[in-house]
Amino acid sequence: MSDQVHAGTSAARLTVGEHAPLFALPDTDGTPIGMEPAAHEATVVVFTSNGCPFALAWHDRLQAVARDHADRVVVLQVVSNDETDHPEDSPEGMRRRVAAGELAGPFLRDADQAVAQAYGATATPEVFVVDRAGLVRYHGAPDADHDDPAQDAAWLREALEDVLAGRDVARPVTSPAGCSVKWRVELLWWAGCPSHDRAADLLRGTLADLGRGEVHVVEREVRSREEAARLGFPGSPTFQVGRRDLFPVAAPAALTCRVYPREDGRGSPLPERTELAARLREALARPWDLPHWVDPRRPAPADSPS
Repeated sequence: MSDQVHAGTSAARLTVGEHAPLFALPDTDGTPIGMEPAAHEATVVVFTSNGCPFALAWHDRLQAVARDHADRVVVLQVVSNDETDHPEDSPEGMRRRVAAGELAGPFLRDADQAVAQAYGATATPEVFVVDRAGLVRYHGAPDADHDDPAQDAAWLREALEDVLAGRDVARPVTSPAGCSVKWRVELLWWAGCPSHDRAADLLRGTLADLGRGEVHVVEREVRSREEAARLGFPGSPTFQVGRRDLFPVAAPAALTCRVYPREDGRGSPLPERTELAARLREALARPWDLPHWVDPRRPAPADSPS
């Protein structure tokens, strides 16, 4: 994984015109594959999954795009789902699909979900087109209807044609459509702080309040300074999604107790519940949670422009 992705801080969702985060992820053989925009006229990053009906419906169309543009474009297909309740998205499940000849390009495992979080991905599938300069030129769905093979990934193809021709992309943004990314939340703690049990209760209770009880929670004890540095752990407790600290601080990794600021200016060993809820809502967003999200198959109102 690249340093760009492992920054460990919260960030706004990636938008068209911004630099795409670089990364290196293992393929199904364990070989690291880097995202290197300068090596291709265009790079397509697709967040996908092996069990989502939307991803399966669009799968052949995306492979056709990869084959049709193989001489100029690389299509990187990334599986980021937590495999706890989705074993089909495990490395073994991915290898089965590769062995069956179902993939037309690199099939990569984002095991710690850092790449999906860095891109702000919410859906499977979700498509980003990146030009040779590393700028995002298209973001959204492959086409307007996963149930209609005749759509032929038209939105993605149009965006690629514009990028390859050196033109502005005529339709740079569409609404991602598909299954939600299956996130997990990691609660990192150190035995020297007494707040671990209360932090775990707070986290699970807040997820329940948000109606997100399906999100897998991993509690991980940090035992050494080396481990703290590797995990980006500034103190206990720390809440992370995709290796991103939900409450980023400019502090070095350390085996210490965290102090969270409260609205009244005092410090607390735990974040306020409302603030934790807001950070979780952002980090765990589903496509339909996003502002301005539009179901591409929903007919426009009669008074809307065509």
